[in-house]
Amino acid sequence: MTLLIRTLTASTLLVATATVSMAATETFRGRGNEPFWSVEKTAEAIVFQPMEGEPVTVAPLPSPRKDGNAEVYESSVEGAPFTLSIADAVCADTMSGMPFPNTVTVAIGGDTFTGCGGEPVTLLLGEWMIAEIDGKAPAAGSTPTLAFDADGQLNGNGSCNRFFGGYTLTGEGLTMGEIGASMMACEEPLMAQEMMFLDILKGVGRFEIGTDGALILHDDGEGRTIVARPVA
Repeated sequence: MTLLIRTLTASTLLVATATVSMAATETFRGRGNEPFWSVEKTAEAIVFQPMEGEPVTVAPLPSPRKDGNAEVYESSVEGAPFTLSIADAVCADTMSGMPFPNTVTVAIGGDTFTGCGGEPVTLLLGEWMIAEIDGKAPAAGSTPTLAFDADGQLNGNGSCNRFFGGYTLTGEGLTMGEIGASMMACEEPLMAQEMMFLDILKGVGRFEIGTDGALILHDDGEGRTIVARPVA
């Protein structure tokens, strides 16, 4: 159904109409640069904050429609159309380079703002099969892996031994904590590969998601990388 919405506070703009959505949703946040802006979507409302001016509140939350891989919320603000589009497409922050799981577009009146949204950690979670270590495929017969948990822990198979440790993801990048491993001895090719793999892992400072969905971990100090693909 359609409701007429009054001004919520003195600092918000009047939302003319909105379609009531009965489905509860989690809080979603998006942002963009040049100019800086942010948007927050909850189960109750959408709040868009431009770099200058007052925040715009759309409430109650409009019912979304699907447009390809995007979820689109439409309403109007003081007679001008308002649209929030959240696409399931990886987006890299234009300033930090941090990858985000969603591409976000806000259109209000004649202005359009494009940026990133969602939680970057969701791009890491799960188990990954290592495809390249410093530009080379793993040695035949080896299956190095890497897995990120939601509680900030990581583990995997280094090539010979199991390893474990922690990771920290901030707005500036991805770093690894102290990494421990079992002490089983293997043939030299695997031991050398494992040593390089763990050494690169310890130096990781950032990550990206390739166009093919691969996880690329960058050791910015040495310029080395680890490329991994999700385990089906």
